[in-house]
Amino acid sequence: MRAVTLDAGAAARRGRGRAVVKKTSRRDGVERSRRRRAVNDEEMSTQRFETRAFDAEIERMCDRGLRDALEAVDARLVTAMRGESAGASTSDGDDDAAAMKTASDRAEREAVELVMCLRQRGVVKAFGAAHNVPKRDYALAELRLNNIEAEKLLAPTESTIKGIRDNFTRLLGVAYVAGLYFLHPTFAQGAGVAAFAAFCATYDQIAFGGGVSALALDTVAQSTSKEYVTRLRRHEAAHFLTAYLIGILPKGYTLSSMDAFKTYGAFNIQAGCAFCDGEFQREVQKGKITSTSLGRFACVAMAGICMEYILFGFAEGGLSDVQQLDGLLRALAFTQKKSDSEVRWAVLNTTSLLRRHLGLTEKLADYMARGASVGECVALIEKEVETAEFV
Repeated sequence: MRAVTLDAGAAARRGRGRAVVKKTSRRDGVERSRRRRAVNDEEMSTQRFETRAFDAEIERMCDRGLRDALEAVDARLVTAMRGESAGASTSDGDDDAAAMKTASDRAEREAVELVMCLRQRGVVKAFGAAHNVPKRDYALAELRLNNIEAEKLLAPTESTIKGIRDNFTRLLGVAYVAGLYFLHPTFAQGAGVAAFAAFCATYDQIAFGGGVSALALDTVAQSTSKEYVTRLRRHEAAHFLTAYLIGILPKGYTLSSMDAFKTYGAFNIQAGCAFCDGEFQREVQKGKITSTSLGRFACVAMAGICMEYILFGFAEGGLSDVQQLDGLLRALAFTQKKSDSEVRWAVLNTTSLLRRHLGLTEKLADYMARGASVGECVALIEKEVETAEFV
């Protein structure tokens, strides 16, 4: 993987919610102020959704009030998630899966339309209302001013899973040697057992992308490590909250590989949040991604890692998030300098956002742990953000 370099050092000053910007010379300050105003104008135009007309059915559902409208959103998101499951567990030529995918896309669009209609009416106010830091090139010193040590944030260790995997490998080795010592198998039998184990591991990697082993390791970690469970819940809650506040509706979530398997019926799908990102996917297919869409994607991708860093001082999970963002930037033919700039802004913006809503993230994680629906989570966010001074 090409590294997204964000060098760091000891924090010189702690950021408390809003980002701290390094002082500059008068000449540089004038130029940066001009650029900031231009960027802020663009951001405000994207955050204040354009006034538009909605289908009569959408309007009628919104007329019933927030509670009924969110129940309608939940019903459509359930259908949308079934489409995710169909896409993960069936082949491209399956007609039933294709029909389900079509219904899923329609349900997803309607769910987004409902929330947009509620937003336009002022019934929900937090959706897409996040105040972003100005989008520009940030020096490493400015990250340190905001108490962000990048090597601890962008180098997830995954130590819990790695420890379980190493212990399991040692146990298998000891069991194999003990079997040879006590059972006295023939050379062919011993070699056959070793070959079968290697075949199973290889088949899992090829057929399921390592999903079976990931399911087993995650299940053990969930059962043996409370810190791992806490990290994972806060990690996914951060993805959910960040997406909603910047204007992407979460579609659903799972908090364990076992839950993901039950939901999607596929081994190669891990725990995490799914989003109503049809517009972004269409931009990807066309090969023309707007700066606003890329910024939103980057912030959502970095949210879980940023939350772990805020709470624990370093990130353990989220390596796949970093790799996914890095892969997108490479696909867009970004230079290393341009990639670094995009990631630095996303890290600063997302960390600032989550620090402002740390208590809400904790509450949201508890809601998600109890299996709350997306609509119930949205209602919680709206209730909590209503009293916040700064979104």
